[in-house]
Amino acid sequence: MNSQPRNSYQQRLQQRQTVIFGSIGVLLTLLLVLGLFWFTNVLPFPANKEFSAKTETEDNVVPCLVEGTTSVDPASITVRVYNASARTGLAGSVGGKLSEYGVVISDELNWGGSAPQAPAVIYSSLNALPQAYSLARMFPTATVLLDGTTDTEVLDLVLGEDFTELRPDGELAELQAGQELTNPENCVVVDR
Repeated sequence: MNSQPRNSYQQRLQQRQTVIFGSIGVLLTLLLVLGLFWFTNVLPFPANKEFSAKTETEDNVVPCLVEGTTSVDPASITVRVYNASARTGLAGSVGGKLSEYGVVISDELNWGGSAPQAPAVIYSSLNALPQAYSLARMFPTATVLLDGTTDTEVLDLVLGEDFTELRPDGELAELQAGQELTNPENCVVVDR
């Protein structure tokens, strides 16, 4: 006689456990599906996203120089040279050539970011623009972009797949400190 109520109790306990764990499984599956919809932007996320929205910054713009800015001595330019191409040793060879003209090379590395949109891109902080534009004169085609920092004078030179060479030695020898630098046509005036 005791086995009947006991079996009945165990059956009710198993039914409750099945309902509880089944409900948890359904809830987790629903949250997973909703999460996938939110992640893929099929459904808008119900919370306000303003706190995580990227604000408009001055990163990656071609900055204008202050009128009358002159070139600096190559010894006052410190550069990290990055190879963003498939050519082995490009950063080392260009870094070696720049150091022959007095530029201080702090490192030669492979680039891990997105491919540059120009053969040579120089990333600079606001306070290193004279150095960046002085370095840019050493290349037939180089673009200076802001990197979003303000406290460093170390430049990042990224050499892309289309990079061919520096200016010829004769032209490099003519580049002196104190020469007035010119703004590129597409530059943006940036508040300091």
